[in-house]
Amino acid sequence: MGKYIKDIEQLYKGVAGLFGSLDQLPEIKRKVLKTELLLELNYNDPEGLVVVDATGDDIKIYLGECPQGLEPKVKLMMSADTAHLFWLGKINFIMATATGKIKTAGNVGGVIKLVPVLGPLFKAYADFLRDNGMAELLV
Repeated sequence: MGKYIKDIEQLYKGVAGLFGSLDQLPEIKRKVLKTELLLELNYNDPEGLVVVDATGDDIKIYLGECPQGLEPKVKLMMSADTAHLFWLGKINFIMATATGKIKTAGNVGGVIKLVPVLGPLFKAYADFLRDNGMAELLV
């Protein structure tokens, strides 16, 4: 169990809410879709899995499993706390990969190009947590 994320459902709810908020941020949504990424996020402490599919006309999020037939091109492995702190804007992706907090597999180029445009999502994530009874996760 992590310092912040005690139950993977907390992270699932936050990530789903975060990507759900992209409808209110059309410019960022467009940039995410432009990457055409199929990204698998593997979490530990607690264990979980999120798949972000930006290969079509809309962004699809799969929580807990990768649907049969989808083959992610990029995989990121990290603790649930690291993911949480990233979405709060507290962790630099490049530094986290350099120090091993985030491990990567596959072609990470698309992710590296995407990271700089994600800034407005940090506020959206914090707002979602605050608005949905999870303010205790704000650090």
